Amino acid sequence: MLLLAPSLRPIPASTGRRCRGLVCCSSVSEQELSPNLRPGASLLPLREAKRVVLVRHGQSTWNAEGRIQGSSDISVLTPKGESQAETSRQMLLSDSFDACFTSPLARSRRTAEIIWEGRGEDLIPDSDLREIDLYSFQGLLKHEGKERYGVLYQQWQKNAPNFSIDGHYPVRELWDRAQNCWERILAHDGKSVLVVAHNAVNQALVATSLGGCCYVFMVVLVMLRDV
Repeated sequence: MLLLAPSLRPIPASTGRRCRGLVCCSSVSEQELSPNLRPGASLLPLREAKRVVLVRHGQSTWNAEGRIQGSSDISVLTPKGESQAETSRQMLLSDSFDACFTSPLARSRRTAEIIWEGRGEDLIPDSDLREIDLYSFQGLLKHEGKERYGVLYQQWQKNAPNFSIDGHYPVRELWDRAQNCWERILAHDGKSVLVVAHNAVNQALVATSLGGCCYVFMVVLVMLRDV
């Protein structure tokens, strides 16, 4: 959960990481941030605190197969993924949300539909919440990526911010999208917002909310290994 507020006073962070199903709370993601520390200098200043809860989609068919998904929209939730989404719904039943932003990709959209069932407001799809664009890697089994692309695949794993493929820098593009998402999330009137998206983009939302640069991905490379 992220709590964005106009003040500089930090909320004491708990040690370690607590994950319950698909909903994870981390010591680095629960803070009050000043406008200067929020992603991007051009964002609207906050007049009052806003609570944002990030949820990753349930297991997809390509997760189960070990394929690199990126922003492709071929895979769907497995029965296990549907069950995980239902678990998240049950966990969040007592939480009050004013809006739900979701990636338009099927695996995320379906997760959001399950979690949001019975709530009055419509889902808000946002294309910038799609998973990281991995271009030629997408659709490959992970061992195929290693075999076909060798050094390039290794760079993706070891030096993500400088990883370039098909003329693109995927992590830098993702960082820009995360900042764009924050502008729309923070501009929404709701005080409590649910975001249902993907592993890497959720990590980018957390990191940009803390005011970091895209090289934060050097520390959290694990986020890219199951997208």
